[in-house]
Amino acid sequence: MSADPAALASRSRLLSLLTEACELEHGLACSYLYAAFSLKQDLSEGGLDWRQLQAVRLWASEIYMVAAEEMLHLAQVWNILAAVGGSPHYGRPNFPQRRTYYGFDQPLALEGFGSRALDRFISYETPLDLLAERTAAPARTNDDEPARFRSVGELYGLIAEQIRVLPEESLFFSGSQGEMTPEIAHFPDLLPVRDARSALAAIALITEQGEGTACDRGDSHYATFLRTRAAFEAQRAADPAFRPTRPVLDNPVPRIRGDWAGGGPVNVLIDPLAREVGDLFDDVYVLMLRLLQHAFTSGPSGPMAGLFCGVAIDAMTTVLKPLGETLALLPSGRGDDTRAGAAFGLTRHTTLPPAPAIALRVAAERAADLTRLASRLAGRDTAPERLGLAVDNLKRIASALGPMDRSLHPT
Repeated sequence: MSADPAALASRSRLLSLLTEACELEHGLACSYLYAAFSLKQDLSEGGLDWRQLQAVRLWASEIYMVAAEEMLHLAQVWNILAAVGGSPHYGRPNFPQRRTYYGFDQPLALEGFGSRALDRFISYETPLDLLAERTAAPARTNDDEPARFRSVGELYGLIAEQIRVLPEESLFFSGSQGEMTPEIAHFPDLLPVRDARSALAAIALITEQGEGTACDRGDSHYATFLRTRAAFEAQRAADPAFRPTRPVLDNPVPRIRGDWAGGGPVNVLIDPLAREVGDLFDDVYVLMLRLLQHAFTSGPSGPMAGLFCGVAIDAMTTVLKPLGETLALLPSGRGDDTRAGAAFGLTRHTTLPPAPAIALRVAAERAADLTRLASRLAGRDTAPERLGLAVDNLKRIASALGPMDRSLHPT
């Protein structure tokens, strides 16, 4: 950190750091979800006895919980951004992301559950008070230098430093979208942000959930990953035949587009059904992000805020999860026993239009299109049962957005 924080503090610097935090939280959530998708959930998949299966299901549920909290953290950073003059940001580089892209010199990748992935997760979430053994983050000497940090928690330390030294009376905008609350956003524990005190409380919530405190790591992400790694290693030591993971590809993609392969090699899916389900996953995922961003941009008074947030959260758990698990079961088509996986692909940062009625029309049309596509895929003889579950839930979600009102033509 800089020796003179006040000299280098600015709204521009704070917005840049917060935007980087958005990308990181988003990327971490995807990386954690991919690891959870890769864990076996049934004895019929082989490699597990009944007791081992219960342990593996526990690991998956805990990683899903961590990923959900990362999405809460993204929403919390959106609240801080809005309160200090920014706007919700969901863009990020596609996977894999090169190790030098972010300030902590760590790659972000989609990788199945295992020692290597868990070690990376632990490194992301290492508490500040345990970073003494690592090399200190280089101090920056001017406002134009990119941030350097050794963990996610240290990035939030840089953000908190900016908030503390910038004049509170000119930094925060009252009545901003930063006042989104759990009741509207459907995110538990989301804190509205109106001033320095509430902004710092929001950062404390994020860091305590991620790394815990010096007195209590408890159920922090750091402690969860440490526990999971120890349990995994114990199971492997007790039974060399223990195989808890589906053989998913690292960094799978249904097709090459945008910046894919920019940060490292990707694995293109060959199986036709896997490719189409992979595209469907990405399209539902992007619609979910667009709904959330519109809600947080319009703020608590936006007429679509509650509906869009509710639909997006519903889609995360009832559509994206079964689609992600479906992809982890489908063959990759690469001539071996490897399975496909979800790419979490982003092409363009395309937002819904500001006008609520038009945004609803566009979102409803997209949900209806995806429902028709998903229904065709689920109707195939080779489609897994989980795909049918995702389709049923997608139909319900499309219905929640309502029938398309033909009177809402944009003019």
